[in-house]
Amino acid sequence: MKKNYILALLFLFSVMQASAQCASSCSYISSTQGIGGSSVVTLVKPTGVVANDVMIAAIHSGWCGASSITAPAGWTLINSTSNTGPGCGSTNTQILLATYYKVAGPSEPGAYVFTGSSAQYLVGGIVAYTDVNPTTPINASSSFGAQEACANIVANSVNTTAACTRLVSVFACSVNSSATNIVPQVSLTERLDASTTGNHPWGNENLEISDEAILSAGATGNRTAALSGCSGLSWATAGQLIALECQTTTSVDDQFSSSSYLVSPNPSSGVFEIAMQNKNTPKCKMEVYDCLGKVMKVREIEEMKTTIDLSNLPKGIYFLKLVSTEGTLVKKIMIQ
Repeated sequence: MKKNYILALLFLFSVMQASAQCASSCSYISSTQGIGGSSVVTLVKPTGVVANDVMIAAIHSGWCGASSITAPAGWTLINSTSNTGPGCGSTNTQILLATYYKVAGPSEPGAYVFTGSSAQYLVGGIVAYTDVNPTTPINASSSFGAQEACANIVANSVNTTAACTRLVSVFACSVNSSATNIVPQVSLTERLDASTTGNHPWGNENLEISDEAILSAGATGNRTAALSGCSGLSWATAGQLIALECQTTTSVDDQFSSSSYLVSPNPSSGVFEIAMQNKNTPKCKMEVYDCLGKVMKVREIEEMKTTIDLSNLPKGIYFLKLVSTEGTLVKKIMIQ
C-alpha cells in the first residue's frame, strides 16, 4: 500500500511538472493499417477516436510508376515525398510517401479509402492522438526522398516553435526482397509496421510509423530507421517527420476545477459524478489513469452532470484528467 501511494505521488508530480513545462505529450490512442493491390487501400478508423482527436495517415505506393494519391474528404496533405531507385526491370522504381492529417469530428465514418493514380501496390496506416491542438495540429514537418539505403532510412530534422510536441516519424521502403520489418531508432516508440507480402512483383512495400515526445522548441535532429535483413540492398526509400502541437495546460487540480468542474463524492465506492459548475463550462474529454500512468477509462463529458462508474477497478488512488478548450485539469480520486 505504501509503495502504491509513493508511486501515486510520483505520477501526480510528473503530471504537475509536465503541466508547468508542457501542456501534454499528445497522447497516443491507437493505430490501424492495411494493404491494397489494386490502387486502393482502405484503413479502418482507429479505436478510441473521439471529437477533436487528431489522426495522421501515411500512404506508401510503389514499384514502377507511383505518381499520386487521392485522400478521402476531410484529410489535409502534410507532405508528399517521391523518390526513384534501381529496379523494375529496365526502368527505375518510383515510390511515393504521402502523409495527411484529420481532426476528428463528432461523427466519423468507420473507414477511409485512399486511392492511387495507377495500378500499384499501396500500404497505409493511421495513428491517432489526443490532446493535440485541434486548430493548428501540425507545428512543423519535413521530408527526405533522395535516398536509396534501406539500412539507413532518414527523416530530416524539423524546427519546432512550441515547447511541447509529439514527433511522428514515418519511414517507407520499396525493396527487391521479402524483407518486411522496418526498425526505428531506439528513441522512437513504434506504432505500426505494415508491408505487402509475397515479394511481388519486384519486391515488398514497407511502411513504419513511430513517435516520441519533444519537450522543448528548436531543431529536433534527424530520425532514422532500418529495414531488417536488407544489407546490400539499395532500393528507393523515403522518410518524413511531423511535429504535432500539443494543447496548452492552464493549471492543475483545484486552481482550475473550482470554477469549472466538481468531482464527487471523493472518495467513493467507484461511482463518481462530474458536474459542470455553469452552463458556459466547455465540454471536455475525460481520462482516468492508475498510479502507474496506465489509461483505465476514456469518454466524452457533454452533460451538466455525468455519472462515471469505475466500480470494476481495484480499490486505490487514480487520477482523473479532464481536457477542454480552456485547458487541462488533473484530479486525484480514490476508490475505497
